[in-house]
Formats: sequence, structure tokens, C-alpha cells
Amino acid sequence: MKVEKSSQDLENEVIYAGLCIHCGSCNAFCPHMDFNKETGEAYVVDECAETVGLCYNACPRSFLPVSEIEQKLFGQTRVDLAVGVYKDIIQVKSKTKDYILYNLVLAAFESGVVKHFVLSEPKSKKPPVAFPIVVDNAKDAKNYIPEKTMDNAGPLITGIGQAYLDKKRDIGILGNPCHLQGLAKIITSDFNTGAERTNFKLAFACSSGGMTGCKYCTDFSGEFSDVSYSPWGAPKGSGEAFLIIRTDVGKKVVDHAIKKKYIEVTNKEPDLSEMKNFLNKKRKKNFLTLVGKDKITAKYLQIDVNELKDLLE
Repeated sequence: MKVEKSSQDLENEVIYAGLCIHCGSCNAFCPHMDFNKETGEAYVVDECAETVGLCYNACPRSFLPVSEIEQKLFGQTRVDLAVGVYKDIIQVKSKTKDYILYNLVLAAFESGVVKHFVLSEPKSKKPPVAFPIVVDNAKDAKNYIPEKTMDNAGPLITGIGQAYLDKKRDIGILGNPCHLQGLAKIITSDFNTGAERTNFKLAFACSSGGMTGCKYCTDFSGEFSDVSYSPWGAPKGSGEAFLIIRTDVGKKVVDHAIKKKYIEVTNKEPDLSEMKNFLNKKRKKNFLTLVGKDKITAKYLQIDVNELKDLLE
């Protein structure tokens, strides 16, 4: 799908409207966009003659055809509204406390799935800003594993663009759900960008947000990843987490990590109720923010948003 809108439309509809999530999707492959080196926010560099702008079509906040993207990425659409498309969900722990994410990155390198990885280098906590860094081995990756999702808050998708310019292939990325929404739009679009060199997408399931645009997000599990890492719902203080395995590539990486004993499966069929309650609570709250505080119209029906709350219970 391509929408006939340009960088000026992106500026008016997303950036000035407070929807920008600073993910870097718009300026990863578009020379007419860049990001503020202090805040990470996107901005238009110059006037663009393109009527069908890559920047607008890449942005996860301009439009997001979820079912269409799922069909192209996974060959199916979701049956689970809270979690998205997945093959398996397991509960795991790492021998080294809180190193589950790193061990998945290590397994991705060792299994040959990736040769390079886009990670984040935090620059500021207030506001939360991190910039992408591309590492070429698992040893270097160890220094850039986020402890929380806000450590990832920044234009990480520009790292995919930089890796492409450096003629790198077999790229992995560890990002938040919003990053992977933008990347999924680019990969499944009709634009020729080089983003298809991304072989492995690892999501850090999000708990909340530290930016204005976060309050409009409805994906907290990383629905467009190969594997999602979610500490939400796992026993608190245990160092354990859920892994939502969505693709064959994701399964290959997780299986390698288990085989090498980098991670240990503590429950093959964990209770997902707490995780789903968390995800749905966040989704409902932000969906209501998204549709507005007054009335909404669907076909012929106009209802008050307070009535919609009852429908979403």
C-alpha cells in the first residue's frame, strides 16, 4: 500500500499533532527527513517534490493497517487481540540474572541468523533519548542491552538505514513495539529500501511511555517482532520473563539459546492471564485517548465515548 502524501503532510498530521514517537522510521531511508540530536524528534529538512513520500508511508503514526501487515509478515492475521500472531509463549530465565535479552542476541549471532545488530545507546534520561549503534559481534552487543524500554527511546530505525548504507546484510534489531511497527511498514511496503536485509526483530515489550506520542500507542507486546521479550506477567523479582515466539526465525534463535543453555525454560505453558490483563488495560486506555473524548461515528452509528468504555470492558 502507498498513500499519496508527502513530508509536509507528515509534519502537519504527525509531528505537529504530537503523535511522533521518535522511532526514526521516517528518516531511516528518506533524505528529506532528519531527527533532532537533542530530543530525537523527527523534522523536515527541505521541501520534497515526492507526492508519494516514503517518510509518510513509513511512519507508524500516519496510518497503520495492522491486518494487512500481519498477513504479509506472518501469512495470517491474529486470533489473539492482546498478543498478536504467535507460535508459542514460554516462560524462561537466564543463568546470569537479567541477561535474557543479551543471550537472545548472542544466540542470533551464533546461529547465523544475524551478522550485525542495531542496538541503542542512551544519551539522556529526561527527556528519554537513545541513538542507534550498529555492532558486528555479540561481545560488543553486551554494552548496549537496555534495562528498560525507555533506554530504547529514540530513532533506532535509522540504524537499519545506516547499516544498509554500510552495505551490511543479515541485520538484527532490538527495539520497542513502536520501532517495529515502523520497520514492519517499511518491509511490507512497495518501496525499495533495503530494509528487507533485517533478518531478526527482537521486541522489548513496553510498559508505558515517556513521550507525548506514547499515549496513542496500542501495541505493548511488540506484535511485529520475531520474538517478544516480556517481563510483564512473569513472577515479580524472579528474573524470569515470557518469550512470545512469532516466527520460524524467532524459534530458531530461541531454540539455539535453550540448546546452549543460555536460557532455561521454567514453564512451557505459563499462565498468561496477568500479562494479557496488563496488555489489554494499556490498550484500552490508549485507544480511548486515540478516539477522543467526545463522540465517535462508525458508519451510521454515533455514540458517546463513555458508552465505548462499556463496550471495551
